[in-house]
Amino acid sequence: MDIRITAPLLLAALVLLSGCERPDTLQEAVAPDAETLVIINGMPITRADVFAYTGLDGAPDPVGPEGVLEELINLELLRQEAIAQGIDQEMEIQIILRNMEIGLLASEVIERRAREMTFSDAEIQAEYDAQIAAHSSVEYRARHILVDDVAEAQEVIAALEEDADFAELAATHSQDASAPEGGDLGWFAPEQMIPAFTEAVEALEPGEYTREPVQTQFGWHVILLEDTRETAPPPLAEVRTQIEEILQARALRAFMEELRADAEIEYPIRPAQ
Repeated sequence: MDIRITAPLLLAALVLLSGCERPDTLQEAVAPDAETLVIINGMPITRADVFAYTGLDGAPDPVGPEGVLEELINLELLRQEAIAQGIDQEMEIQIILRNMEIGLLASEVIERRAREMTFSDAEIQAEYDAQIAAHSSVEYRARHILVDDVAEAQEVIAALEEDADFAELAATHSQDASAPEGGDLGWFAPEQMIPAFTEAVEALEPGEYTREPVQTQFGWHVILLEDTRETAPPPLAEVRTQIEEILQARALRAFMEELRADAEIEYPIRPAQ
């Protein structure tokens, strides 16, 4: 018999090790029923176990040709051996199992809460309007030259004042990935760039470049604004799902805040300041 232990099998072994919904001792016998596929030293493996392990709930053949049942038998034998060796009582294992339980139950609460949420057309429309208002209807097309220090950026600006070609300067000086394209960034919305860069672009007229270097966490930029254009927002029908996700995320944050507000949370040991 092939008893190779795959990564999914090991993961399932941790789950089975918890003994969830199983007898407390290896000696406790169970009465077989129509759902029981096999009993191993008194421990049942049911159709529900196979469906849960494979994720194929309702499959016509829970055993299947891939030997899923045999794999679960191996897992159960390993679980029993772990208990016999006292591994399940080790602190590290207890912590792992506890964290697995926390993650599973927390995820389930969130998923169930999310499934229960419904939003009216009015709520969706209001959020859509708010999102449209929060995003600029103007897009920019710009080039930039990115260098390490302000002195080099000032040298680039001085060259531009002597009518040097911006694209050629970008190709030879810029450290950005856009350098081979002459620093061309294409079209972008203001919120796609970091604030300092966006503020500098918005202050320019098409054809103008920044007369002072613009500093960001990436270095020093010289920016040329090539053009602007007005953009129409997408119709609600196209972004309805995204709007509902925004509302859902906000509601889940509020739910979490309610839980924290109602809870008694103590910090008996605080890290040193």
